[in-house]
Amino acid sequence: MDRKEKLQATLSGENHNGIISGFWYHFSQDAMYGEKAVQAHIDFYEAVNPDIQKVMNEHMFQIREKIEKPEDWKKVTHIPFSEGPYPSLIEEFKAIRKALPSDLPLFATVHGVLVSAYHATETPGNFKNPENMVSRHLRENPEAVSKGLDVIAESLIELCGELRKAGADGIYYAALGGEAYRFSEDIFTQYVKKYDSMVIDGINETGAISILHICKDQIRLPLYSGIDADIINWDTHDCEYGIGEGRKYFPGKTLLGGFDDRTGILVEGTEEEILRETDRIVNEAGRDKLIIGSDCTLPGDIEPWRIRKVIDYAHTL
Repeated sequence: MDRKEKLQATLSGENHNGIISGFWYHFSQDAMYGEKAVQAHIDFYEAVNPDIQKVMNEHMFQIREKIEKPEDWKKVTHIPFSEGPYPSLIEEFKAIRKALPSDLPLFATVHGVLVSAYHATETPGNFKNPENMVSRHLRENPEAVSKGLDVIAESLIELCGELRKAGADGIYYAALGGEAYRFSEDIFTQYVKKYDSMVIDGINETGAISILHICKDQIRLPLYSGIDADIINWDTHDCEYGIGEGRKYFPGKTLLGGFDDRTGILVEGTEEEILRETDRIVNEAGRDKLIIGSDCTLPGDIEPWRIRKVIDYAHTL
């Protein structure tokens, strides 16, 4: 089997030799765009020889309207794709697809609806604060803010379609907003989950493989149950839901993860500890419908041999 065939076998629960893995990290600031971004992805491939690879997206969502109060979200209008922030991302993706082997599954990163609204209205780096503007506005007047989120969701679905045309095998959809400290369950379910589910459904309609990455800490995993993504990934080390519990809330889905992303065994441990942790993850989650990975992106300075060690060892399991 080639890599795409192994991925499809994993998704369908078919028996095949070994277990596949998926790891990634953000590249340095000088390699976020253009030719340097393309080369950074090539360098990562050559250093790691991954089973699947995620293509980063540092192109932030944009809106034309100035947002100051919750009611302003009603004014948000759709920007034609050719005039928005993403044509250069499509060109980068095409160049990466052309440069890497055809059997390597490539997943394009798409930021979630809520965090895209944040990117369009505030300086990056403060989303974790539950008092950022879009989070605060959504609590104050969810019906008004939802009018803008409607437009953003449709724009992201359009982006997913363009990435699929550019050669993406799948979309890595990074959903934010499910942290316990941000919204009540009702607000989350009616005005955040709704849009995440909408985009995942849009991805599925393109024929691409969908990864639901539930980002950030203290996430309430059961609230995401029912979103119809092919693969589910979340921060198992900063919430109460370990990798094995994903089987309860996402029956029949493929799980991705197991390793802590920023600290811990993969980042700091010995070779023996890394192999032992790989065994633990498989024992907890079961080998079927499992992709070994980490909670989120790894540190950019991680030694490639650490990732390579997991990938090679998992192939023997």
